[in-house]
Amino acid sequence: MRRKKTVWFLALFFLVLTGAGAARAMEANIPASITAGTPLNIEGSIDPGRELYVVVGSEIMFKSEDAIGEQEREKLEKKFGDTGVPQTYYVVTSAPDTLAKPKVSAKGQTSGIFAFPPFKYDVRVNKILGWADIPDAVKPMLGMISSEEQWNFLIFTHEDKFGINTIAKEPPIGGGNTRMIVSDFDTNKEGWNKDVSVKLDKATGKFSVSITPYKHIAPDTPLAVYVNGEKAGTTTIQKSGFFFKTGGIYMNPLVVLVGAFLIGVLFVIMGAAGGLFTAAFQVTILGTKGPIGVNAANTIKPTNLFLTLCSPITGLLNYFKEKRFAWPVAIFFAIGIVIGAFFLGPTFSAKYLPLKAYKFYLGIICLVIGIKLFIESLPSSIEKKKAMKAIVQKFNAAVKEAKESGKALELGKVEFDKFNLNKFDMRFWGETFVARPLIMLFSGVLMGMIAASFGVGGGFMFMPFMTTVMGYPMYLAVPIALAGTFATSTGGIAKYILMGYQPDWIMAVCIAAGAMLGGMVGPKIQKHLPEIFLKRLLAGALIIVFMNYTQLLWFMR
Repeated sequence: MRRKKTVWFLALFFLVLTGAGAARAMEANIPASITAGTPLNIEGSIDPGRELYVVVGSEIMFKSEDAIGEQEREKLEKKFGDTGVPQTYYVVTSAPDTLAKPKVSAKGQTSGIFAFPPFKYDVRVNKILGWADIPDAVKPMLGMISSEEQWNFLIFTHEDKFGINTIAKEPPIGGGNTRMIVSDFDTNKEGWNKDVSVKLDKATGKFSVSITPYKHIAPDTPLAVYVNGEKAGTTTIQKSGFFFKTGGIYMNPLVVLVGAFLIGVLFVIMGAAGGLFTAAFQVTILGTKGPIGVNAANTIKPTNLFLTLCSPITGLLNYFKEKRFAWPVAIFFAIGIVIGAFFLGPTFSAKYLPLKAYKFYLGIICLVIGIKLFIESLPSSIEKKKAMKAIVQKFNAAVKEAKESGKALELGKVEFDKFNLNKFDMRFWGETFVARPLIMLFSGVLMGMIAASFGVGGGFMFMPFMTTVMGYPMYLAVPIALAGTFATSTGGIAKYILMGYQPDWIMAVCIAAGAMLGGMVGPKIQKHLPEIFLKRLLAGALIIVFMNYTQLLWFMR
């Protein structure tokens, strides 16, 4: 009996001893903190002969219910229920083929009217394996991920364009997927492995790993580090400059201010498309990402509309003072725009224009405006513009004379004999125009929807519509267009906020202040700029933006 107890004691002692040895086999040195956008370097050792799996993941878990945008929340809850995944998640491994396989996949416009080359193209991606295809011995190595539901959520987050710009935020590699399964770049020269180093001596178990987590991770975010399934420690992200919390980026506010100032100057020269330039500025230069759980496009749009809310105010006040506002036309136009911008545009946009689609169709609009700018730089268009300027100057002279003679109140008053929803004659500043309230109303609904969907004021649509379709002169069309822009911004911002899509208020103030300053300086420098050259230059820039956003050329993907 005593001999049997001795055997059991020795067996138990051996198990404890070997268990302690296994616990000591994994060692890792992890820095307490790293600055956002800088490498995370980890050194240590594992059991000799084993493959290495280092998981770097946010300790903050994200669930569908955490999404503050109603469209994102609805879509994610339907697909993933109450499953939680880390906001940031990487597996740095010496055996990447156990978790992902490189393959060629169709990307770009894979569905819809533009689903053909060059808008649809093939790109090499790192296709993450399904849960059932991962070896059972590898599944315990995945840190805080322990179920098929979590793994499927991560695949969506890193491979689906809606997921990439909603949760992971990190830009896709070559138009494909974001980084999740990565390995040593020197031995596996794929795009997703760039700036990743994995060194493992299997004979001794010693290893070193280097990876740079996404550069816009919010300050004070804790990242847990697991080595072969065991938690080795935590590092914390330190801020790298000013962090726009809602925009989700590190950026010097002066960059936002200066960029918006230049846009304000261009807006004066162009007379329209300020919101379009600002949207491109946010997407390309600032790289607005939005908070975790909100698709990037749904942060860009309301922030953008803040510019078009502020910029028309001064001009509108002046037109009211000078009694140059044809209210029977403007009111119906503005009502239609508010209906489209509030009830239709944001809802449609949040559902059908996530960042992938938003960028593509924004690129199409850039192409249209670019072609329009080039046409305006042609000799025939310049002569036509001179004639229009002459008419406006003549009108301004008549206004001045009317003020001096005391006839301004009489001429500035809008007069009509009998109101009719379909059509009636309107007298304004000594001339007679045809007012068509219903056409203005329904056209306003459509244009308000389009403008609010893209987070722009809509001036690029309003002016051609009124001067070409309705036949109104510039001095009548401009104040109505400004009222339309203000209506778009008011309706759009209100609806986006009600849907859970807040503007980045600090960024919005910087954009509005810079653009308004540019709007004041622009007229003073406009006459010193070569307009033809400048318009063609801007046309070329917009066409390049079109090629970039539609990924028309292979080297832009």
